[in-house]
Amino acid sequence: MFGWFNKAKADPDAVRKWRDAVTAMAREPEPYLRGWTPDTIYGRFHMVALSATLAMRRFRDQGNDGKVLSKAFSEQLFSDFDHSLREHGVGDSSIARRIRKMGEEFYGLVTAVDEALEQGGPDRHLAEVIQRNIQHDPEKALELAKYVLDLNARVERLPEAQILSGPDEL
Repeated sequence: MFGWFNKAKADPDAVRKWRDAVTAMAREPEPYLRGWTPDTIYGRFHMVALSATLAMRRFRDQGNDGKVLSKAFSEQLFSDFDHSLREHGVGDSSIARRIRKMGEEFYGLVTAVDEALEQGGPDRHLAEVIQRNIQHDPEKALELAKYVLDLNARVERLPEAQILSGPDEL
């Protein structure tokens, strides 16, 4: 009737599959072993943000269903961030402030990376974003940018049919 009670909901299995795929990409050892990002909670946060950006770019092409999936996926990621901070001993009194700060950084990085990918070329745009936000060494930032472009190619090769249902593997 009014549409209030039948709001679109993302498939929980798709959200889980995307969360698992993005987490797996963020945990790949190469960026940490090569010193492109530190193997710390914040280094891993940055890798999750970079990987999530690539997934969310694919959601965008799926119309309203993609928006619904993107929202549910983001909510799941932030639930995971909350859980991770609590596991690392962050108390209830400061968790909201930390999550808010992570949200600002996450969405700022997502926006900047998305814009850089639209402009193309890791040596010009994506490397600059990475150098400003993650890795201040220009050579390492360029290497990380190339790595992110390789991840992006993997996400782009995912069949269209698996975008809303979640990837079988990446």
